[in-house]
Amino acid sequence: MDLNEILFEFSNKERVNVLKKLYSEGKKHSELVKELNVPGSEISRHLKRLYEKNLIFKEINNKYKISNIGKIFIQMMDIFEVTLNYRNFLNSHEITSIPINLIFQLGKLKSVELSTKTMENMEIFENLVKDSEEFLYAITDQYQKSLLKEAENKMKNKSIKIRALVDKNLLKSYNIPDGWSKLFKDPIKFFKEILENIRILDEINVSLVVSDKGAILFLSKDGQIDYSQCLIDNHENFINWMIELFEWYWEKGAILRSFIRKERAK
Repeated sequence: MDLNEILFEFSNKERVNVLKKLYSEGKKHSELVKELNVPGSEISRHLKRLYEKNLIFKEINNKYKISNIGKIFIQMMDIFEVTLNYRNFLNSHEITSIPINLIFQLGKLKSVELSTKTMENMEIFENLVKDSEEFLYAITDQYQKSLLKEAENKMKNKSIKIRALVDKNLLKSYNIPDGWSKLFKDPIKFFKEILENIRILDEINVSLVVSDKGAILFLSKDGQIDYSQCLIDNHENFINWMIELFEWYWEKGAILRSFIRKERAK
């Protein structure tokens, strides 16, 4: 048996539905007929083919169950399904900025939506910052002064955790204006928090915000972040996936205090 033979079994939608029904629990032939509303003869044919390819097995109680190999292939099909749904976006943007282990989890993101309006995208970005209550993680190559006050207010609430990764060139090019510290009630305390919760990346190829309220993801296109298109969702699966993506970059980030020292020494 080769790969082409296995993949052929997934070319029939009814057969794939049978396999999906068996993913969580075993079912008898009669149960599959009722739940899928497919003639018994067709269910029998699908079960026979799946059994012959070792994608399912039959228990003593006459219940069919999916095999471990069957589970692997179903998960792969889910990845293909999500990928095809967003094929234009994924083909036109840089996806190598997403680690391979997370690419293999794309099948969990079936409820993700593609947003294609720049102003609305930025509004979603800002609202996720403002509405967050438990945690807020961000990666950005943009300086947004309007959000600094919001960050200070949230840092006063010890129940919320805020972390950010920013582009080192953004810090180098930014000149602190006169009176900037007056934006904050306690600027010294605020900047101590900043030193602990901001890290620097040499280059940013993704921009994101993930909080307990949802998440938004921008990818690079033609060498820069494309804010005209993004993936958004407030489903738990997408939030957890985005947290993993942020953590992956967080481990690569340089500590802000060390970065400032190096810049001063130049």
